[in-house]
Amino acid sequence: MDVEAEIINLKRRVGDLEGAVNVLAGQLGSVHPELSHLSEGTMKRLDAVAATMDRVVSRLDTMNTQVWSLRDDLPALMADALALSDKRVD
Repeated sequence: MDVEAEIINLKRRVGDLEGAVNVLAGQLGSVHPELSHLSEGTMKRLDAVAATMDRVVSRLDTMNTQVWSLRDDLPALMADALALSDKRVD
């Protein structure tokens, strides 16, 4: 077994691995700012969606209140309408 050849082969393989790691590290370094920018953009959009949803929920709450109010007022409104229709018939 040729020890020197094995050592040279192992050094070459380690060098290849170090080169691959350096390439990946460089690529990850360029991806990081892009991810930060994407994250900022996503947060702005999510904030806009949250604001829109808050307005929708507020409007639904208002509608719910008005519908329940109408439910409470409906018997009196119907009684008044029926009383008016009875007066017109006479």
